[in-house]
Amino acid sequence: MPVKHWLFPDGKSPVKTKLWNWSSNFVCGLAGAVFKVYLEKLNYCKVYNKEKIIDTVDQVRKSGRSLITYSNHDSCIDDPTTLAMLRWDHVLNGKRLRWVLVADEICFTSKPLALFFSLGKAIPVIRGEGIYQKPMDYALDKIDRGAWVHIFPEGKINLEKTYIRFKWGIGRLLTEAQQCPIVVPFYHYGMDEALPTKTPYFPRFKKKITILVGNPIDFSEELERLKHKMTATELRKHFTDILQEKLYALRKEAEELHKVRKAEEPHKEDS
Repeated sequence: MPVKHWLFPDGKSPVKTKLWNWSSNFVCGLAGAVFKVYLEKLNYCKVYNKEKIIDTVDQVRKSGRSLITYSNHDSCIDDPTTLAMLRWDHVLNGKRLRWVLVADEICFTSKPLALFFSLGKAIPVIRGEGIYQKPMDYALDKIDRGAWVHIFPEGKINLEKTYIRFKWGIGRLLTEAQQCPIVVPFYHYGMDEALPTKTPYFPRFKKKITILVGNPIDFSEELERLKHKMTATELRKHFTDILQEKLYALRKEAEELHKVRKAEEPHKEDS
């Protein structure tokens, strides 16, 4: 089943492409600024190891190497809000911001929504269509061009915060890229309190949000070594399992940090 509204301008005229890129930079910068203010000024967000993702974004941009970030998925605003933890010069520069894989049936249900999310560098993924659908090819092409792609490998909003087996799409992006990208995981708590997943659906303020950034990972040597020993399917599963283990290891530490913050500063948060 094809994506209903595919609005990316690839292959169109230079004038249309230039106009699209300008519009995309504007939408990304505006959305980034709004969510950065929401994250840092209207809520109590604390990012642990923030320098790791900031330094990595700077380094990969200078080197031309691609970047994959991935995280848990607890609310509808995880992506723009958590990625607003970057510096202002990152946030306001749409060219430097990530592409992100999103659910087609939520973000691309109409032409106006599709236009907004397309300009915001969102790539629509169709649930159940597997890892070789056109949007995944598009994301892989972006990685091959040195872009930054963010993915939610749980594949859905994890309402119960259970341990979900990761989808293999992240394994494909890592193992089939022309040059192995740098990978950075991060885990967050409190996003579903800032924007609840139950009615009424409206943003809350003065909520504690905790983000823990993991160490950047370079799988280049391991991937090159295993390419001669494993099939493509085995490679995808192997690296997907590793990435899942690393994110859920971060979960335990992030949960403890969040609990300590809520216990130490209960006066800072509205009920």
